[in-house]
Amino acid sequence: MNKVVYSLWVLFASLTLSCSQISVPTPKGVKPQENIFQAKWIKNHDPIYNTGNLPVGLGAPLIHAGVVYVGHDDAGLKAYSLRTGRLLWHGKEKQRYHAGPVAYDDQVIYGTVEGRVVSRHSTTGEIKYEIDLGSSVESQGVVSNGRLLFHLRNHQLFCLDVETGKILWAYKRAVPYLTTLQRASRPLVHENKVFVGFADGYAAAFSLEDGLLLWEQRLSSGTKFVDVDTDPLIIDGQLYMGPYTSTYSILDPKTGNVLHKLNHTLSRAAVPFDEKLILGTQEGKVVTINRQLRELQSTQLDGAVTSLKLWKKYLVAGTTSGKVYALDPQSLEIQEVFELGHAHSSILAPFQVSDETLVIMSSRNRIYAF
Repeated sequence: MNKVVYSLWVLFASLTLSCSQISVPTPKGVKPQENIFQAKWIKNHDPIYNTGNLPVGLGAPLIHAGVVYVGHDDAGLKAYSLRTGRLLWHGKEKQRYHAGPVAYDDQVIYGTVEGRVVSRHSTTGEIKYEIDLGSSVESQGVVSNGRLLFHLRNHQLFCLDVETGKILWAYKRAVPYLTTLQRASRPLVHENKVFVGFADGYAAAFSLEDGLLLWEQRLSSGTKFVDVDTDPLIIDGQLYMGPYTSTYSILDPKTGNVLHKLNHTLSRAAVPFDEKLILGTQEGKVVTINRQLRELQSTQLDGAVTSLKLWKKYLVAGTTSGKVYALDPQSLEIQEVFELGHAHSSILAPFQVSDETLVIMSSRNRIYAF
């Protein structure tokens, strides 16, 4: 090689190496940017399955008193330290779960797809009582005034004594449709009334005391998939409910009369915020509306929006595309996207938030604590 060319090549190589080692200092007073989604711990709850037959996780986690409770289809309910992810105890029923547990005093109570309702001591995991309700428990329990409510797969609503598990009253809905969705509306208790949606397209209100039917209102029509299964909300004294397949309704909780209809098809995701309501739709939009029901902002995400939660200074949204979004709750601008990393991952369960920690469960049975 020509000496001059060789010398120039050596000089160029040395300059390139020197430049690659130069670090650019962060300006004073400016903190290095950190990721919003920083995992504290991750757990794999995948049960044993045959190749090509992926199990879908429909359960949900619960945060209570510094502990995360979540069902594992092969090992029963498990309790993890929220701070470290350390396993504290696990149950032995080894049944599947389509909903998350609910906490009451020193109890954690949950139902299984086999129709068992189990109450365990939240610290030790010891069983307090068990009861068989006869059909899959499809919704998280609701506790109010010493009563415990569950909505079952067979369109039945049960009210139990939360301390003993004794059945106080039950209501069975006659649903004429053979094709319904595999989820059930979680009951809502407000002013001693129980509000719940059914798979025949009706919303109904009951007396919490004795289960007396107070009113029913048809919100959806058709021959299949008319389920009213969004979780009811009470905002400014009005009842928000709706099915997957048609528009969201705003009702008078005293009479059941429909006051307004929204031009959005929701997917179980709605968050009150700063005298406004933020909605997640099946079309993948996050929408903010004001009290006059006027749309203020909207953002398009990838996949149906299945869960919304306020966390730290962000609004976090889960989708069926396997992505979790952090948005500015005021502008709805996307701040960061976390991908679950599996082609068949999605978010089907509601998020849980405690102080600075966000806990989510994916359909691939992974639990993430951020």
